[in-house]
Amino acid sequence: MVYLIRRRKLGRGSCRGIKTFSRTGIGVFRNDKANIPPAELVFRWGCTSDLPGNPKVINKAEAIHLVSDKLEFRKRLNEADLCPDTYFTKEEVCFPAVVRPRVHAQGRKLWVANNYFDLEQAIMRCPNGWYASQLINKTAEYRVFVAQGRAVWVAKKTPGNPDQVAWNVAQGGRFDNVRWDEWPLKAVRVSIEAFKLSGLDFGGVDVMVDAEGECYVLEINAAPSQTSPYRQECVAKAFDYIVRNGKQEIPMVDAKGGYKKFIHPAVSAEAQMVGA
Repeated sequence: MVYLIRRRKLGRGSCRGIKTFSRTGIGVFRNDKANIPPAELVFRWGCTSDLPGNPKVINKAEAIHLVSDKLEFRKRLNEADLCPDTYFTKEEVCFPAVVRPRVHAQGRKLWVANNYFDLEQAIMRCPNGWYASQLINKTAEYRVFVAQGRAVWVAKKTPGNPDQVAWNVAQGGRFDNVRWDEWPLKAVRVSIEAFKLSGLDFGGVDVMVDAEGECYVLEINAAPSQTSPYRQECVAKAFDYIVRNGKQEIPMVDAKGGYKKFIHPAVSAEAQMVGA
């Protein structure tokens, strides 16, 4: 048996859609139900609870905890120069800056500080820790779903209000699927580089682009929303690939090839493979 495990109120529609499109019989269970059976393989959909038996796990609990702790993972991104310049002490903050608490979701709990008074006010709202980062005047923002080090789909965020700092679908707006031949390749590459720091086997990478074309990773979500049937089907194909072939990383190809050197082979037969 193979299944996805999720938490209550997290990923219901996404997981059901993946189950519908799966060709290997991937099921779905909620972690607070009593009838969770032992399995050979379990995909953790943002869920870190104990599992019956001793299954192989896709997305280890430790990796999910890491990306959920936005402060700690931002430190890794900052050290790798993959995110906006990020500050962890008041003395180093450069204004204007975006202040966020250690744990946050759905574009909530975000404050712009233009001076030290604003900064102090924002920090008071973050009793469990905070970080601040350079305010980027972005022109585009994407989510790149990565599995095994390859891109499965790319969606562009269209905000309800482009003047807002956080372009989050939960706060209005939508995701629009991006055609393979229109993928922003630099943003895809940076997303995959950030993904490799996470320890995850799959995840949704949020990345923004400024007017000069520079790309900045914001965070990685271990349970990214899959509201589109197209995205659900792509993820089901990637998960079926893992069921059949294992979860080992699929390296990118260091050669010309456009989207073909980034795309997951389960999604496109034209995917370039090392040694192929």
